[in-house]
Amino acid sequence: MNNDHRAAPSPHGTAITSHRLRAIGLAFAAALSLPQLAAAQAPAYQITFKNLTSDAAATGAATTQTGQRLSPPVFITHSDAYTAFTVGQVAPETIWRIAEGGDRSFLLNEVNALVGTSVRSVVAPLSAPLPQQNSVTVMVNADASHHLLSFASMLGWTNDGFVGVSGLDLSTITGTVTINLYGYDAGSEKNNEANGFLGALGLGNARDPEGGLITTHLGIRGDANAPAAWNWLPGPAASLTISAVPEPGSWALLAGGLPLLMLLRRRATRAAR
Repeated sequence: MNNDHRAAPSPHGTAITSHRLRAIGLAFAAALSLPQLAAAQAPAYQITFKNLTSDAAATGAATTQTGQRLSPPVFITHSDAYTAFTVGQVAPETIWRIAEGGDRSFLLNEVNALVGTSVRSVVAPLSAPLPQQNSVTVMVNADASHHLLSFASMLGWTNDGFVGVSGLDLSTITGTVTINLYGYDAGSEKNNEANGFLGALGLGNARDPEGGLITTHLGIRGDANAPAAWNWLPGPAASLTISAVPEPGSWALLAGGLPLLMLLRRRATRAAR
């Protein structure tokens, strides 16, 4: 007599196991797709800031310095609760300090105090002006709430010129995008282009207040002490090249999870037989 009281395997139990394994596999596959979505939203961005102005031009037997040097910039990612500047409005001190003298300390003090609330990241590369035809590359972080980019840099050989963007939506960028920057006039100082008011002329950097608004810069006239060779128009003064960068962790999760997903699929297939 057979005293073995072990129950025969239930076909229902096998089906349940198979369904469970399949469910686990499907759930894991869905989880693996999430990093791809995160990568599409690009929580990190590579930004190259380039000075597009000419570095020198032959004028007869002499060579005259041309174009513009650009002050060390500040890059900020933030929410819509923060605004760096608005064209057509009065420039805040954080901006006119950059536009008139390349002083970014006021802007850095402001945005560093907001990190963790309306500001996500602050990047301030370089310790000296960016020469003509040179570039600098930085990385910034963003997220669903802090997806706006602002930055500013002085047009070094102007009274109160600067290049910048305010509230550029990074979430709309896929792949690589290049943006040309033609320059703004901060409206905080008259464009007298005179000795004593342009630090680049070497005779002081006094202020000649204007009380105007931020507008498009009209370039260097060349009818005072600043040479016309410093003008950059009609071309752009600088450019930003922005590339969406997939989160490194996404690739690690995908590579590490595929073997487990394949194992689950094999087990589900065996259980279904």
